[in-house]
Amino acid sequence: MPGRVLGAITVTATAGLTLLALAIPASAHTPTSKAECVADKAVVSVKLASYARNGNTVVVKDGETELVNTSFGDNYEKSWTRAGDVAHTFTIAVKASDGNQYNYSKTLKVEACVKPTAPSTTTTVSKPSTPAESTPPSTEVTTSTTESSSETVPVTSTTPVGSGGGEGEATPPLASTGASPGWLLLSGLGLVGAGAAALVVVRRKRAA
Repeated sequence: MPGRVLGAITVTATAGLTLLALAIPASAHTPTSKAECVADKAVVSVKLASYARNGNTVVVKDGETELVNTSFGDNYEKSWTRAGDVAHTFTIAVKASDGNQYNYSKTLKVEACVKPTAPSTTTTVSKPSTPAESTPPSTEVTTSTTESSSETVPVTSTTPVGSGGGEGEATPPLASTGASPGWLLLSGLGLVGAGAAALVVVRRKRAA
């Protein structure tokens, strides 16, 4: 009798320990995840520990881009590196094979790790284009000068009125003798005086 009681206790204890051993891993599901900037890159990490030995699944996305979609056993750990010059939104979905109460979902956001360098802007003030001044067409004024083959210079002659002739008759110029006109006048007067004296002498002779 005591042997049977002892056997029953032993079986009960073994069954309890077995159930406890199975219950401990089941209740120890430990999902962890994080997203951060590492060396100017966006890095997302997932670590799943103490899950059932098979039938679990994990899906990780970066926005609409699927990074992984796979099944795993009791443990799973992986990380992904993404571009650091843009913001990221990571989603993690874990489905446990031993009960929906062990499922895991998480959304992680990371801002751009590297700020884009703004291009240097140089402000150039452009002057409004001034239309080129139009040069008026050159007008050539051609003056046609007609020159006669021989230039005729009009000659104006003044004709003195002669003592005995009509108007318009030219008196020939006196010949240049080289003698002074005064001496000529005195000589003429002398001749006239001599002629008068001779005439008086002749008349006296006739009267006698």
